[in-house]
Amino acid sequence: MNTKVGKMIKTLRKEKGISLRELAKEVGVSFVNISYIENGKIETSKKILRKISEVLDYDFDSLLSLTNNIDDDIIAIINNKPDLIPLFLREAKSLNNIEWKELIKNIKKMKLNN
Repeated sequence: MNTKVGKMIKTLRKEKGISLRELAKEVGVSFVNISYIENGKIETSKKILRKISEVLDYDFDSLLSLTNNIDDDIIAIINNKPDLIPLFLREAKSLNNIEWKELIKNIKKMKLNN
């Protein structure tokens, strides 16, 4: 497991004042499992990471990105348009955050007009 995700989980858990045992109970795993995740000793599933992100009120995609992975729905989108999505991302890679937000706003407008 990537230690970055473990450190992020530990930081978020402590910021929220949640113990290892509390997080483990909410997620449905042992506290030892959470400890191993936080210390980068084990790999965990996207399902468990999703539950952790929900309990810690943290964006799942942001947490998953720390593991250098993307969610299955994103993979399906890429696979559905394998020629367009990489091209789009390469063209948009130099956009700043303001430009990304504007792009997202425009995409939402386009969806409403369809």
